[in-house]
Amino acid sequence: MLTLEPAHVGFGEEQWWRDTRSGDLFRRCFNDTEYQVCNWLASNPEHSFCLACGLNDTIPEVNSGYLALQRRKWWGRMEQAKRRLIYTLLFLGLPVAGKADHHAGLAFSFLEDQRSNPLVDEEHVLTGHLDGLITVNLAEADVVSREQTRQNLGEPYRTLLGHFRHESGHYYFNQLIQSEQDLMAFRALFGDEREDYQAAVERYYANPAGVPQGDRISAYAALHPFEDWAECWAHYLHMMDCLETAAQVGLLSAPVVTQEVPPDIEACLAAWMRVSVALNALNRSMGLRDAYPFVLSAATLNKLRFVHQRIYPNWMPMQTGASV
Repeated sequence: MLTLEPAHVGFGEEQWWRDTRSGDLFRRCFNDTEYQVCNWLASNPEHSFCLACGLNDTIPEVNSGYLALQRRKWWGRMEQAKRRLIYTLLFLGLPVAGKADHHAGLAFSFLEDQRSNPLVDEEHVLTGHLDGLITVNLAEADVVSREQTRQNLGEPYRTLLGHFRHESGHYYFNQLIQSEQDLMAFRALFGDEREDYQAAVERYYANPAGVPQGDRISAYAALHPFEDWAECWAHYLHMMDCLETAAQVGLLSAPVVTQEVPPDIEACLAAWMRVSVALNALNRSMGLRDAYPFVLSAATLNKLRFVHQRIYPNWMPMQTGASV
């Protein structure tokens, strides 16, 4: 959060603002001034978008046509979830670069298909990742549609933020697991990623209930080692974001996640056990289903440790546990 005051600078006709503490100059993101779907700021005079919006490859048609106002609302929800993802990635010190700046960068595409908009060409848009491009079906921002899909697939949890975190896991797999040593360690925990992915998808969706979850974090993680990794990556981000928030609101006696030093994964896992139980208990007190309806097996805990060590390769365990 920044406190801003008007700044009179010669960067064209747009209003610029000065942070009263640092003196840095900013302007409102174009997607804020034009569409009111962003609350981040831009700092580069040559770019009208903030860091998060600058990663967009395709956005919905929100100015005219079929359900334009509804699509703007859905797009706003997409951007909110994406900003939370980007915040966490930056907090963890992960590289966040757009495809415009780096061929191996990130990009996001929000697409519709004929199930939600009969006027578009695409019959079926799948949420997924390919070479740094994360595609999310715009219908996922429709709460009713997403809940129907969740129930049809028998999923305990399905959110926009969950989609973004999961798909980012596929992207960062290629960024963080490159050496043969890393691959061998990965296979020992998750399985052989060289297994035919398309065949695994067809087998899973032919009979989802017939694929044993075993000790994996979710049923979908049983589809393929890549999906097991992406699910664990998403849960790692869930944990780190919630632990930071829990410390900020006083649910932890001391922070276990900071930017100053690499967090201790054992302290994080111990704190997460307490925080997730508290989250579920609070939700039940409100008559809601569990916020975190998952069981972390010993195998899953080791996978979360593996994710942590890819992000913090120089991490060393603390000699004494953090106070939680």
